[in-house]
Amino acid sequence: MKIADELLSDVEALIAEQLGDGLQADVKIERIDVSESQLQIHIFVSIETEAKPSEIADRYFGLTGRVRDALGDSWRDFFPVITPNIGHHVNA
Repeated sequence: MKIADELLSDVEALIAEQLGDGLQADVKIERIDVSESQLQIHIFVSIETEAKPSEIADRYFGLTGRVRDALGDSWRDFFPVITPNIGHHVNA
């Protein structure tokens, strides 16, 4: 199964908004893998920011539910697993 490109764009925008707003973070989906046998959608997210990991962690509350809502009824049986890869950069 493949998630439609338009739906992927909506999910990426939602994740970027939730994790990045106000933190000057660059949030992008690196890849998405669908496991039909486990009924999971693995979403790998890269986050480039100067924010502390705790600031980002606080934003995870409610993210899974919002992603499930964005995926809609056709994906309701699949559970999204969101895995961050956080990189820190410093402005000179």
